[in-house]
Amino acid sequence: MSSSLPPLTAGLTKFVARQAILDRAQKIMGYELLFRSGIENSFPDTHPGSAASRAVLDKALLVGIDVLCDGGKAFVNCTQEVLTDYLITVLPPSTTVVEILEGVEVSDSVFAACRTLKGAGYMLALDDFVPGGPQQQLLPLVDIVKIDVQETPPGKYRSFLREQLARGVWAVAEKVETQECYEEARSVGFTHFQGYYFAKPVVLDMPDLPTDILSRLRLLQCIASEELNYREVETTIKCDPALVYRLLRYLNSALFSFPCSVSSVRHALSLLGDQEIRRWMTLIVAIAAVQDKPMALLRLALLRAKFCGAMGRILHWRGSDLFLLGLFSLMDTILGVPMPELLRRVRLPDPISQALLGQSTSLDPVMRLIYGLESADWKGCDEVAQQLGLRESVISQAYIESVAWTKEFVKLT
Repeated sequence: MSSSLPPLTAGLTKFVARQAILDRAQKIMGYELLFRSGIENSFPDTHPGSAASRAVLDKALLVGIDVLCDGGKAFVNCTQEVLTDYLITVLPPSTTVVEILEGVEVSDSVFAACRTLKGAGYMLALDDFVPGGPQQQLLPLVDIVKIDVQETPPGKYRSFLREQLARGVWAVAEKVETQECYEEARSVGFTHFQGYYFAKPVVLDMPDLPTDILSRLRLLQCIASEELNYREVETTIKCDPALVYRLLRYLNSALFSFPCSVSSVRHALSLLGDQEIRRWMTLIVAIAAVQDKPMALLRLALLRAKFCGAMGRILHWRGSDLFLLGLFSLMDTILGVPMPELLRRVRLPDPISQALLGQSTSLDPVMRLIYGLESADWKGCDEVAQQLGLRESVISQAYIESVAWTKEFVKLT
């Protein structure tokens, strides 16, 4: 799918990271957006706040804010200058959450700015809030408090949360990294959650794999074979009516725009060709398997796949292989199967399998880059970009276009 986003000019390019924020139903309600100007993230010592503010609010990047947030809320980190100079007002109040950083000094000017922004319709959030700390003075004005549950056990906040929830404040548990942490934070009253807990594998007992997972593993095995057996692929797909439905639905969508309707599995296979069959069948298996998982997991898997594939083409590596690398990096979580067992059942090219098992391969830089973008590790992104000989503008454009593609693809699920 071609992107409608304009190319980013070299002087205005920035790395951008987004981190999903989920509600109690594990649905994405928005993203925290993190921007940096250039790879080194080095701002002039004389006016660091001014440079950082302009980096965050540059209109050239934020033209795609609706794409980056999939129509949800955009949580934007705000320094004191962004608040008091009202730079955040370049963004619409209906979709923007003003996230006040923990280092902002509470002053008369900050109070005045918060009251003005709230009156204009912006939601206000306190980042890394600690009850009793300096930000306590701003509590009457804010709509959201974000609390780092790695610093303090969630149970310590039970009474505070009860008080805030009674007045309609959202409570976001930050750095929720495990299922256990998520369950505890949910039980004490947190209303929203941010972290990678949804991407951690919850594995099944191998002797009791459900039939549908076994059939999908068989399909993955078929399409991972060096020589693609069309008849075997067709037979395996037809054994799973849900996969047949999804395949025909996707191929008849605007993502493909075939001149005629695709009416059968055999017809679909004849149109796609080997490389596209492998790519799209893998996507369909992932989507079918993720139905009982958070939608954030599917979005992350698709984004990784698309971005890694784009990097493969830019670097003149085998893009389809890197597409599989990105998608399979979460396939153990999606299918509930340990990665070693998954790779025993589905044979992938050796470099991909080795990278997925944590072994050192030539593919490491691409996965390090996607992990760096997901966690806003700008130093790590800088190191990988230099290693690959890529400009930040190329990486930024590929990432944003991958986000746009993911948004369109998820509409079909």
